Amino acid sequence: MRRFLVFFSACVLSTAAQAQLDLPGATAPAPVGTVSKPQATSVKPRLHLPRIAAPATPADSALAGKTLMLNGGKSQIAFTPRDKTVDVSRLLFSGRKISNSHDECQVDVSGMPLALTSLGKTNGVARFSIPLPACPLSFDVLDGAVLTAGESGTCSFKDADCEVGVAGLWGPAAGEIGPDQVKTIERERMRAERTVREAYKGLVSSTKDRAVIRGYASDQAGFSSHREETCRDYIGESRHGFCASRLTEARAMTLDAELVVAAAAKEARKKKRAGRSAKE
Repeated sequence: MRRFLVFFSACVLSTAAQAQLDLPGATAPAPVGTVSKPQATSVKPRLHLPRIAAPATPADSALAGKTLMLNGGKSQIAFTPRDKTVDVSRLLFSGRKISNSHDECQVDVSGMPLALTSLGKTNGVARFSIPLPACPLSFDVLDGAVLTAGESGTCSFKDADCEVGVAGLWGPAAGEIGPDQVKTIERERMRAERTVREAYKGLVSSTKDRAVIRGYASDQAGFSSHREETCRDYIGESRHGFCASRLTEARAMTLDAELVVAAAAKEARKKKRAGRSAKE
């Protein structure tokens, strides 16, 4: 009887040990006195940079058939469709006479239509130029608007005795923006503001370089100042907020593009550190 019990106990212990070895992921116990090395994991760390829901970048074709006013005022730019792009079908500038700044003047640019020249994307926004020798212009395409920047902000047409302002936001006239549109614009701006805040946080968290972080902070403060300066001349801005909304959306697109670059840079740094660790 004693022999049977000893034999039975040995069988049970052997079966338990075998069951332990057969468990998924189980490993044989290390000999006493040895130190086990941590097992390598195949799970790659993820970049903790948010992918923000930035507004879609408007295409130039979205301008087809639109007539936009500089700061919602008298200067006009009209677009007409051509194939898969658009041309400028009219460009009317309103300004002041060079000989007497108290008198108003207008310049209706001839030689239409003018084909646009693509300058690619700048800061996440599509940019185009207008081939106008007397007044070189470039503009960014926004939602239902374009943001222009002249070389000096003004152009002088000496033959017409007229100096005109060209820099600013070209969009709908203030009278065209009704109460329902104002509500929509406000919602769009609030959404863009949230996107900008999240993107800014993501950029700051993407680096430990204090100089880079200070640069992000400076750019953000500069945007707020630029938006205020640009939009204060838009007619009826305090009522409808169209200009601030579109510039904030443009800022969101810019930060979205910067987040992509920051994520790539962070990934490159991570791989570089991993390479050094492997050599050690």
